[in-house]
Amino acid sequence: MDEKMPSILIVEDELIVAENLRMVLAGMGYNVPEPAGGSSEALEKAVALCPDLILMDIVLEGSPMDGIGTAKKIGQMMDVPVIFVTAYSDKKTLARVKGTEPYAYILKPFNERELAFAIELALHRSRLDKEIKKHDTLLLAISFAIEWFLRRHASVPSHDPRYEKNLSAGIMEILEHIGFAVHAASVCIFRMNPGREGRDGATVQYLWVDPGVTAGGKVSLTNAESFTFTTLLWRSLLGSGNSIAGDVQKLPSGECRFFEERGITSIAVLPLFRKDALWGFVGFSDTVHRDWSESEMEALQIAGNLIGAVLE
Repeated sequence: MDEKMPSILIVEDELIVAENLRMVLAGMGYNVPEPAGGSSEALEKAVALCPDLILMDIVLEGSPMDGIGTAKKIGQMMDVPVIFVTAYSDKKTLARVKGTEPYAYILKPFNERELAFAIELALHRSRLDKEIKKHDTLLLAISFAIEWFLRRHASVPSHDPRYEKNLSAGIMEILEHIGFAVHAASVCIFRMNPGREGRDGATVQYLWVDPGVTAGGKVSLTNAESFTFTTLLWRSLLGSGNSIAGDVQKLPSGECRFFEERGITSIAVLPLFRKDALWGFVGFSDTVHRDWSESEMEALQIAGNLIGAVLE
């Protein structure tokens, strides 16, 4: 699958300048939608398009806000890097610009090489920042799981009638924290079917679905739902402690069909072991194509080990 090129929203009140910028960026290979000519249009387009980067002119004639105010407003609604493009370099303007934490500040007139360099640096820094934030959020979720695990051992013994209810509630809380941390559409724990069928499939034991996804009807997994292995490869990979991640289209046809029919486009699956035997697996899903980074998978593996410890 071809890598999607970053999208760049241009906010510029001068039509000729905006169109020239658009042609230059398109020539560099970026995805460039129709430019926004003012602050109100910029806010609307930013929310609707979710661009990877915004090129923002500071002076926006006839708009309620200038580019700096617009960038602040966008920053309150979403996490998107901004590069200011302006002819102004006075101290007062620079001081206001610093308050928005821009990724770059380019003075007009500029050349294409300078612009391309600034954009690539901004996109690279943005990717790193998002990875760090995601990793930190995941660590907080894992910390919560560890804290809950320790509290559970101290509060409710296994012979207590409340034990199973407490266990289920705790696992659901852990799934919710981790699900939100990785922006997953759903997190599902499958348990291998007991007996002879254990070679062939698994059943949904615990399921968390993002409420926003549920409202949109995008994921239709249900509790106690059965999943059948159509090839031995899937089970052998998990049984060997390997994870499986990527678009579901790359899976064997039966597994691919199972997830696609339930609105799932991408998954990360990690094995769960109990007493050194494959007990089941935990699946993180999304409704869009996405890459599961190496650091993300490492954190999810830690989360999977914790869930396995809780199940012990």
